[in-house]
Amino acid sequence: MKKIMMLLAAAMLLLGLNGQAMAYFSNGDLIQVVYQGTTEIATDEGSLATLLAGGTTLNFSSPLANAQVAYFDYVITGGSQGTVWTSGNNGGQTAVFSSTSNFHNAYSAATGLYYNLGGPQVTVLNTPIANPNSYTVQMDGGKVGSMDGFLKNADGEATMANGGPVQQTLYQYVPTLTRGASSTGTAVATINTSATPVPPSILLMGSGLLGLAGIGRKRTV
Repeated sequence: MKKIMMLLAAAMLLLGLNGQAMAYFSNGDLIQVVYQGTTEIATDEGSLATLLAGGTTLNFSSPLANAQVAYFDYVITGGSQGTVWTSGNNGGQTAVFSSTSNFHNAYSAATGLYYNLGGPQVTVLNTPIANPNSYTVQMDGGKVGSMDGFLKNADGEATMANGGPVQQTLYQYVPTLTRGASSTGTAVATINTSATPVPPSILLMGSGLLGLAGIGRKRTV
């Protein structure tokens, strides 16, 4: 009985540790959002610091073949101030820091929604009635690709026509207390996004089925 209790305690400890390790959509995690029609899918791509430690070219897949795609991250340093990362065109990007608080509020609402849904990838219905805290409502509510007015030229998204691939630049903005000031983002990484490939497990299963079919034919000869 004592051994059983010890095993149960160990199992509960492991579950607790796993739960702590799976805190998705936290500050510092790079978030991918793709949407098409009324479907919005958010994916926590993991710690941005860890991703950048592996190189400045980031490759991700999209769960939707023909969709709008955007990436963003935020680390709150105090109040509504924080370090911001947004995707954008490769030719440069400018932010309006009077809208930092808008970005902060939209970020908090969207990530709060994703966190409560659970898991590293969540699907929401991006309509104001269904989910007023979705990225599409919060970040695109004023103008598509503007990150709730944070980006001056509203270029935070790319269109994955025919499944992509598309290339974007990830820009970083250091917090500032100067309201109304504009700032040019610092390019920190290149992001390549393509449609989700066929999982290797599916390919293996397919080859296995073909092998079984071949064996079946031999037996009938």
